[in-house]
Amino acid sequence: MNKAASLKRQIDVLPPAMLSEVDRFIKSLKKQVRKPGRRGFLLSELAECALDDDLPTDLAEQHDHYLYGTPRK
Repeated sequence: MNKAASLKRQIDVLPPAMLSEVDRFIKSLKKQVRKPGRRGFLLSELAECALDDDLPTDLAEQHDHYLYGTPRK
Protein backbone atom coordinates (compact mmCIF):
# COMPACT_ATOMS: atom_id res chain seq x y z
CA MET A 1 0.00 0.00 0.00
CA ASN A 2 1.39 3.41 -0.91
CA LYS A 3 1.58 6.36 1.49
CA ALA A 4 -1.40 8.21 -0.02
CA ALA A 5 -3.67 5.19 0.34
CA SER A 6 -2.51 4.70 3.91
CA LEU A 7 -3.28 8.32 4.77
CA LYS A 8 -6.73 8.08 3.18
CA ARG A 9 -7.55 5.02 5.26
CA GLN A 10 -6.45 6.82 8.41
CA ILE A 11 -8.59 9.85 7.58
CA ASP A 12 -11.60 7.62 6.95
CA VAL A 13 -11.60 6.42 10.57
CA LEU A 14 -11.33 9.88 12.16
CA PRO A 15 -14.35 11.32 13.95
CA PRO A 16 -16.21 13.89 11.80
CA ALA A 17 -15.36 16.67 14.27
CA MET A 18 -11.66 16.29 13.46
CA LEU A 19 -12.04 16.56 9.69
CA SER A 20 -12.07 20.37 9.68
CA GLU A 21 -8.76 20.35 11.55
CA VAL A 22 -7.30 17.94 8.97
CA ASP A 23 -8.62 20.19 6.20
CA ARG A 24 -6.90 23.26 7.70
CA PHE A 25 -3.66 21.33 8.08
CA ILE A 26 -3.73 20.16 4.47
CA LYS A 27 -4.40 23.71 3.26
CA SER A 28 -1.44 24.99 5.27
CA LEU A 29 0.76 22.31 3.71
CA LYS A 30 -0.43 23.21 0.21
CA LYS A 31 0.60 26.83 0.80
CA GLN A 32 4.15 25.64 1.40
CA VAL A 33 4.35 23.91 -1.98
CA ARG A 34 5.96 26.16 -4.56
CA LYS A 35 5.45 25.48 -8.22
CA PRO A 36 7.82 27.74 -10.16
CA GLY A 37 6.61 28.94 -13.49
CA ARG A 38 2.93 28.49 -12.70
CA ARG A 39 1.29 31.58 -14.09
CA GLY A 40 -0.68 33.63 -11.60
CA PHE A 41 0.60 31.71 -8.58
CA LEU A 42 2.01 34.78 -6.84
CA LEU A 43 -1.19 36.72 -7.43
CA SER A 44 -3.30 33.96 -5.89
CA GLU A 45 -0.94 33.87 -2.89
CA LEU A 46 -1.40 37.61 -2.43
CA ALA A 47 -5.15 37.24 -2.65
CA GLU A 48 -5.08 34.61 0.10
CA CYS A 49 -3.04 36.93 2.30
CA ALA A 50 -5.54 39.73 1.78
CA LEU A 51 -8.31 37.50 3.04
CA ASP A 52 -6.28 36.19 5.97
CA ASP A 53 -5.16 39.63 7.15
CA ASP A 54 -8.61 41.27 7.16
CA LEU A 55 -7.61 44.01 4.72
CA PRO A 56 -10.32 46.41 3.54
CA THR A 57 -12.44 45.03 0.73
CA ASP A 58 -12.05 48.27 -1.25
CA LEU A 59 -8.25 48.36 -0.99
CA ALA A 60 -7.70 48.07 -4.74
CA GLU A 61 -10.12 50.90 -5.56
CA GLN A 62 -9.12 53.15 -2.66
CA HIS A 63 -5.37 52.46 -2.44
CA ASP A 64 -4.48 56.17 -2.48
CA HIS A 65 -6.75 56.72 0.49
CA TYR A 66 -5.12 53.92 2.48
CA LEU A 67 -1.53 54.75 1.45
CA TYR A 68 -1.57 58.54 1.47
CA GLY A 69 -4.76 59.54 3.31
CA THR A 70 -6.37 61.20 0.29
CA PRO A 71 -10.18 61.49 0.34
CA ARG A 72 -12.12 58.46 -0.85
CA LYS A 73 -13.34 58.56 -4.42
